[in-house]
Amino acid sequence: MNSTIDKESLFLHSIEKLLVKSLKRIDFVKPAILYVATDKKVLTYYEIGYSSKSLLTALAFFQRPFKTNKIETFQEFEKINYRINLEEQGETQFYIGLITSQTEQLKEAQLFIEGLALGLSTSSEKNGLSKITINKLQNHLNFQLDFNKLIHVLRENVLDQPFFQSFHVLEKKGEMFVSLFEEMPDFEKVNDWLPQLAERENPFIIKEQYLVFPVRVDGEVVLLFMFSLVGNQDEMKKEIQQWLHTLVPLIESSYKLELRNRDNERRNILMQVTKKFHSTMDIDEILAEILKALKQANPSFEIFLLLSQEWKVKENLPVKLFKYGLNSDNSMAENAYVTGQIKVDTDVNEQRMYVYAPLRGKQGVYGVMEIQAKLDESITKEDFSFIEMLADTGGIALENAEINQQSQNLIKDLQLINQTTHQLNLNLRLSDTINYMTDQIIESLGAEEVGFFIFQGNGETVVLDGSSHLFSQSIVGKLDAFIRKIKKEKEPLFVGELNKETEINLPGFHSILVVPMMHSKELKGMALAVHRDAYFFTFHQFKLLQSLIHHSTLALTNAMLHEELEKLVITDHLTRLFSRNYLDERIQESLQTDGQGTFLLIDIDNFKKINDTFGHQVGDDIIIQVANVLKRNIREIDIAARWGGEELAVYLPRVPIDVGEKIAQRIVRNVEIETSPRVTISVGVSSWDKTEELTSLQSLFKKADEGLYTAKESGKNQVVVN
Repeated sequence: MNSTIDKESLFLHSIEKLLVKSLKRIDFVKPAILYVATDKKVLTYYEIGYSSKSLLTALAFFQRPFKTNKIETFQEFEKINYRINLEEQGETQFYIGLITSQTEQLKEAQLFIEGLALGLSTSSEKNGLSKITINKLQNHLNFQLDFNKLIHVLRENVLDQPFFQSFHVLEKKGEMFVSLFEEMPDFEKVNDWLPQLAERENPFIIKEQYLVFPVRVDGEVVLLFMFSLVGNQDEMKKEIQQWLHTLVPLIESSYKLELRNRDNERRNILMQVTKKFHSTMDIDEILAEILKALKQANPSFEIFLLLSQEWKVKENLPVKLFKYGLNSDNSMAENAYVTGQIKVDTDVNEQRMYVYAPLRGKQGVYGVMEIQAKLDESITKEDFSFIEMLADTGGIALENAEINQQSQNLIKDLQLINQTTHQLNLNLRLSDTINYMTDQIIESLGAEEVGFFIFQGNGETVVLDGSSHLFSQSIVGKLDAFIRKIKKEKEPLFVGELNKETEINLPGFHSILVVPMMHSKELKGMALAVHRDAYFFTFHQFKLLQSLIHHSTLALTNAMLHEELEKLVITDHLTRLFSRNYLDERIQESLQTDGQGTFLLIDIDNFKKINDTFGHQVGDDIIIQVANVLKRNIREIDIAARWGGEELAVYLPRVPIDVGEKIAQRIVRNVEIETSPRVTISVGVSSWDKTEELTSLQSLFKKADEGLYTAKESGKNQVVVN
């Protein structure tokens, strides 16, 4: 029984392709049913066009047992039936036929079926294994040892045989076998036990489906030929084995050549990569060349770069953030980075293999190359060797590029520091110096805002003029945490993400660099650079800012001392108001450049009595208190000065007489309220206007002095305009 079934299956398989092609050529009789049968039953049938229910019923009528005569029950249908004559007929008779209600082209249909039966008879005579010989293979290959072409020719020859359902060639890669054509069904399960079975000397059958022939090169199994047969596999095993045995020398030679070609290809890739590395010091080009070379050798690999250096690389490069230490989220990558050795990990759930190759230089490791591959694409020892050589070559190239970049940066830094130092030694004013430093830091570091702060002896922090717009005196309160930290530790501060610093808050900004300004081991102040992007500044930029501040602190200190000396010359020692000489100079300038101005001459009432009653120290303190009231009630551009003794003066440039009088009245009121012991003042007011007669310094002073005299004589504690 089994022999009959095998014969029927083998016959159907041998004629299947021809039948499928015939369907397109016989559609002129549709609807119809084309069938193949034995004298016992219908083996298979094909519907041509839409088959009605009655047509399918007619088919069922003669299926078991098969009837070769006309269907009397279904007179509306015609049946065409021809015998297929086989060379080894045996007891089984095969037929091909057609059932149709189409009568117009019945004659053409009869001729077609008759021709088809004849064609099938001829086709089926080739039931033996049509073996391809070494000579035929060499002719197909044009006498070239091309392994891939050889395997494809073999496959085509095998699949042309009617008793083969499928043919697979598996190549050993690492500890696994990988199909050279499409994947096999249940391939993962097959691969679990193939390595053990592959060590057998003789062909073997697995899963009652595949006939497996190991192919050895130099005693090692490198290929598996797997056949899925129609019929008895044991009967075919010996014949196939003898056939393959004649081809093994050719297969072995071509496979060895294939391995050499693969090795030569890798060597050529490495040579091209090395040439490229010697011709460039560009980090982007080196990384791109590493990726290109690995993709060229293994197109199916998915590659990522985990870099340990703060390189700014192109966005199209597959770079991942490399976290190590306490923040590590990839222990294998970290292990490869620390040990300098290739590490391998597998994920059975995702069916992925992960290879971590360190990018090693002579002085350190510059990152890790993460390679992802499918688990069924096993990586060979040759692949690992290539990956290691490529990673090492790339690591050395990256190291050379980094050293070159460091040298270039060092030269630029020294030039910048030298240029800055030279500029600071030009005896610029402090505000000009700070302005220059701010511009240099913004240009060199890419900072968005830069501020300079001075720590005064009384504990106050002052923002220096020349700092960028963000840093005004009002922002000092928001920087208390920075200021306390710098004053306490006297160490520079590098913060990549301000949101992670709970004590520090500078809305809108995330990256910040803070460098203390030290002179003679004494903390003078601090410089501060910020950017809105997190982790914007590099460690190199942090060190550069430290160098700039270190080399400029002396110049800044000297500039501040110089301005303090200048201020001492033009400032009254007791009241910290300007001196009378400075007041004279500024009024003289205003007379030449402005359109108008108002002058106030002030005298503290009954000052001699205060000195006699409370002493000269209290008298001096009263003068200081009145001077402070003046400062609080005038603008920055106004000039308050000590006129002499208990007399003070204020000049208000570009202020008309009526406004000047109101300011004088306000000062009189505030002095009486804010001084202790309480005192009063008298004020004489004079003014000038360019529309009037030419005004001199002396006439302005004289008018104010006359007004002051009148105020004194009229009861004091009042303002008199002259």
